[in-house]
Amino acid sequence: MTEEKEIQGLTPVRTARLVASLFALMGMVFLLLERTLSAVLQMASDGVQLGLTRYDSFTGRMALQNFAEDRQLYKLLQDVQELLPSADVALTFLLFIAIVLLAISLVGLALPKLFVHILVAIKLLKWESDSNEEEDGEASFREILTNIGEIPLKKLAIPFAVILVIIVGIFGIRSCHESSKQASVESAVEELQQQALTYIKAQKAYFGKTKTVGNAKALQLADTSSTDYFEYKISGSRFTAISRVPLENCPAGTKWSVYSEAKGVFTKEIALYRQPPKNSACINLTPNFKNLGRPEKGKKSEDAKANDQKSKDSTAKAPAKK
Repeated sequence: MTEEKEIQGLTPVRTARLVASLFALMGMVFLLLERTLSAVLQMASDGVQLGLTRYDSFTGRMALQNFAEDRQLYKLLQDVQELLPSADVALTFLLFIAIVLLAISLVGLALPKLFVHILVAIKLLKWESDSNEEEDGEASFREILTNIGEIPLKKLAIPFAVILVIIVGIFGIRSCHESSKQASVESAVEELQQQALTYIKAQKAYFGKTKTVGNAKALQLADTSSTDYFEYKISGSRFTAISRVPLENCPAGTKWSVYSEAKGVFTKEIALYRQPPKNSACINLTPNFKNLGRPEKGKKSEDAKANDQKSKDSTAKAPAKK
C-alpha cells in the first residue's frame, strides 16, 4: 500500500514536468499574444497610411483647413505613426520571451531531475522528504553544474537541438515571409511600370501616325483590366493604375496616372504628364515613374556626341580636285 501511495504522489520528477508544462503554456500564450498584436499592428499601419494619403489629396487639405474634427483626426494619425516603431520593438520582446519560456519547458521535460534540482537551488521549489532527499534538495548550484557535466551528451543534445530548431524555425519563417513580401512588392512595381510604359509607347506611336491623342480603342488596349496588385483604366487620354493591396507602407487605393495631350498649332507634338501619388512612401516605391518612356540622359549625350561627330565629318575639307 505504501508503495502504491508513493507512486501516486507528486514526485520530484512529476513536479518538474508539471512546472515545465506551465512554462510551455505561458510561452504559447506569449506567442499567441505576439501573433495577434502583429496582425493588429499591420492593420493599424495600413489604416494610418490610408488616412495620411487621404489628407494629402486636395479634398483632404480642404477638410483640414475647414473642419476641426479632421485636424484632430490627422493629429491622431500622426501620433499613431510615431508609435508604430515602438510597437515593433515590443513585438520582438514578446517573441523573445515566448522562445525563452518554451526553451525552459523543453529542458524541464527532457531533463526533469536536473530541472527540479535547479528549481530547488534557486529557491523556487522545496519539498519535505527524508534526510537523504533533503540533502539532495539542498545541493548547491556548483554541485548542480557538476552533475550537468556528468550527464551524457545524448541527453543534452536532444533538448538543445529542439530549442535550436524552434529558434531557427521562427526566425527563418519570419525572414522568408519578409523576403517573399519584398519580392511581391518588387514584382508589383515592375508590373505597374510595364503597364504604364506600354500605354506611353502606344500613345507615342499613334500620335506619330495621326498627330492626335488616342483612347483605349484607338490604341488597341483594354479600357479596364486588373491583376492581383492593381486595377488599370484608360479613360479618354488618361491612364490610371489603382493599387488593390498595400505595398509596404503605401496603402491600397493609391493612384498613379499618365495624361496625354496634343500641343501646338502649326507643328503639333505630344505631351505626357506622369503623375505619381503624393504619399512619400508610395513615391519611394516608384522613384523613376516621372521618367518612364523618356530617353536616358546618358543616351542623350551619346546621341548628341555622335551627331556632332557626323557634322564635323561632313564639314571636313574635301580633297582637292586634280
